[in-house]
Amino acid sequence: MRRKPLFKIWLALAALVIGLIGTGEVTQGDLTRLFRAVTRALQSEAPRQAAREARPDETLSGRPRIIDGDTIDLDGVRVRMQGIDALEHDQSCRRGAGRIECGAAAREALAELVGNRVVTCEPDGSLTHGRTVAICFVPGSGGSRVDLNEAMVRSGYAFDCPRFSDRRYAAAEAAARRDKAGAWAGRFDFPWSHRDRAGACGR
Repeated sequence: MRRKPLFKIWLALAALVIGLIGTGEVTQGDLTRLFRAVTRALQSEAPRQAAREARPDETLSGRPRIIDGDTIDLDGVRVRMQGIDALEHDQSCRRGAGRIECGAAAREALAELVGNRVVTCEPDGSLTHGRTVAICFVPGSGGSRVDLNEAMVRSGYAFDCPRFSDRRYAAAEAAARRDKAGAWAGRFDFPWSHRDRAGACGR
């Protein structure tokens, strides 16, 4: 039922882009930013249609579907990992003379951290773009719990967001940078810069 409205959106967007190109007053950077904005809007709309709404105090648990480096789906609830920002799915990073798909690597890093374990997420009571914001854990050794948010920052594919974390993951980020883990092994743009949202994480 939603195909027709989405088709109309893309048709209108294509007409707009063709018109802009015809004027000669639009840059490649303008087109890239427009495409990213529309893609994000459409992607954020889809989860709201499919996801169920969790209570603010509802602890979520189960085997997740990994969406990207800081987002998972638990039993129909889209969860955004609190206090961190992972590299975007379409980001690439420079490493030596080449490039790597570091957005895909961030998703893979989270999938490896989870493995086949059950994930438990404890919401902080807030939502962002229709997603439940939470700190997520997997079982560790000796009855301990592993903070997945922290582990993603330590992997070098996600970064501390002091605006939301109160610098809870600053030490993990410093360790990842020191050890040249993940994206720190080369050159990259922080995900908030990639989204043209400087300051979104409070840094």
